[in-house]
Amino acid sequence: MHWFKYALALLSLVGFWFAGLLLSQFIALPASLLGLLLLLLALMWLKQIPSALLRVSQFVLGHMLVLFVPATMGILLFGEKLAGNLWWLVLTIIISTVISLGITAWIAQRHWQNHEPADIPIEDHDD
Repeated sequence: MHWFKYALALLSLVGFWFAGLLLSQFIALPASLLGLLLLLLALMWLKQIPSALLRVSQFVLGHMLVLFVPATMGILLFGEKLAGNLWWLVLTIIISTVISLGITAWIAQRHWQNHEPADIPIEDHDD
């Protein structure tokens, strides 16, 4: 019966993505981001992370490299076009990464100065 809990957890992740896809028709944000925000709100409402959802999400994150295969194929197919703008692409990636890391570090530092880290209870029922 363990497989049913894990299938339901995977189905819930896909369901939140689909809900984000529907919501993205009305809000100008990517469907995956909206789905993650909906999942965050649901987990905040539950005040716990179900163990099956935790295990399924860890498995999916562990195998995320498979999700980058289409992007790799795009690079192979359009390599000549990308090669002409390689320096601009590298410069843009470096600058955007530095800016993103800086903003994230600044927000995290401000947050941790004002709050103690909270322990999130994890439901552990492996019946």
